[in-house]
Amino acid sequence: MARYEITAIHSNIKIGRIPTCFFLLLLLGPIDNLAAQDILVPLSPIREYLEQEQRTNYDDLLVEFGNNKKLPKSFQLQALLALRHYPELRDTKINFIVSDVSIPLSSRPHWSSMLRSAKNRTYQVIIDSELEGPREALLLKNQPFNAQIGIIGHELAHTVYYLNRSFFGIIGDALCQLTDCRIKFERATDRRLIDYGLGWQRFDHATFVRSRISQDRASAFTAEGGDGAYMSPAEIMQIMEGHEAYSE
Repeated sequence: MARYEITAIHSNIKIGRIPTCFFLLLLLGPIDNLAAQDILVPLSPIREYLEQEQRTNYDDLLVEFGNNKKLPKSFQLQALLALRHYPELRDTKINFIVSDVSIPLSSRPHWSSMLRSAKNRTYQVIIDSELEGPREALLLKNQPFNAQIGIIGHELAHTVYYLNRSFFGIIGDALCQLTDCRIKFERATDRRLIDYGLGWQRFDHATFVRSRISQDRASAFTAEGGDGAYMSPAEIMQIMEGHEAYSE
């Protein structure tokens, strides 16, 4: 699934074809605003988002992608740029919460909305505000701008996944986090993120974090580096090199 943006279908029907088109519409039934109906158009991945450059786009991003969003203080722009890659989340209610929770970042549906349909649930992206020691590198506030977008994008890739999960499916996913299947779950999320065009941002995040936590700098970048749940920079790069969206 590559990243998509919204555009409009422009009608270009010749006068001589109107009766045929009208007949087909009768067979298909009523269609609202056919000429202006939205379609999805792929957007190429961006190698790096530069903060000063993107600040000038903040108001436009807020109008287009901020609907039903409670954005995280100090990370509003980063969240909007990540949301820009997920058209399915355009009108989804998402609350970003910054708090001392001992887990760097997490994403899940709010428990009070679990029984609602997927599009009517409220989702949460929780960002930790306090960690000590080497794990300080995991704090969003300590990471480079492009890397911040990458890890927020990872959490939003979870949210997109939950849009296709039932109540019982989400319960199963929660139980999965208690077993080794968590590794497959998180790696699938990184692949989803790459498909949505945030591979470079996730690569920068993985590179930054591993270079500061791993005692062996060389192994931090290899496929074997880390605890296995999250892809190394080498793995992310390998997938991007074989991905059509990253070929340019």
